[in-house]
Amino acid sequence: MAANQNDETGLGPHGRFVPQGVTIPTDPLLRMQGYRDLARVRDRVRKIADEAAAQAESLITPVAHYRRVPIAECAGASLRLETGAIFHSNGFAKALSGCSEVVAFLLTVGPQMDDAVAKLSVDDDLVTALFLEMAGWLAVERATKQLAVHLWSLAGAEGLRLSRRLAPGYADWSLAEQKPLFDLFAGIDLPIQLLESSAMMPKKSRSGLYGLGAMDV
Repeated sequence: MAANQNDETGLGPHGRFVPQGVTIPTDPLLRMQGYRDLARVRDRVRKIADEAAAQAESLITPVAHYRRVPIAECAGASLRLETGAIFHSNGFAKALSGCSEVVAFLLTVGPQMDDAVAKLSVDDDLVTALFLEMAGWLAVERATKQLAVHLWSLAGAEGLRLSRRLAPGYADWSLAEQKPLFDLFAGIDLPIQLLESSAMMPKKSRSGLYGLGAMDV
């Protein structure tokens, strides 16, 4: 179950969501590392994966912030929001068809994962560091799914739906457009810092947006 710390009957202009009970199963972690036949995974490797998954679960502190913003115009490869923010991607027109608003979000599982991976690397425990790194990204993925379910629930209470998730750095949406996305959250004490490179700190973080439109008839 996920804790709803904001609107219970619809999406407000801004919300904060804390995913709960994010688990990191070992089998998906092994598959992420390229092990296709799990029955043939050596005991030593599975033990490392088990320990990395357990450690990751103990370290993560997931939290997300989201903001609901009306769309001023979505034409061609350009998306302009009523705040004045402008984004560019050839995927917007199709993904946001029928949408009159977007829900932008920033999500992280916290800094402790990065710190633990860095320490393991310094200690030259590179195998464990690699598994813990992957466990952190699996946690991000699972926390994002909880956020999506949460937003779908709030949107559905208003007779609305979400589009598929869109994110800077994927397809042809430039990572450099992280800046205007972060600007949507100006004045909010965020747990994520945007670097000059457009990367985020903590590293195990994700940004993006969903379109928001009427339910299909």
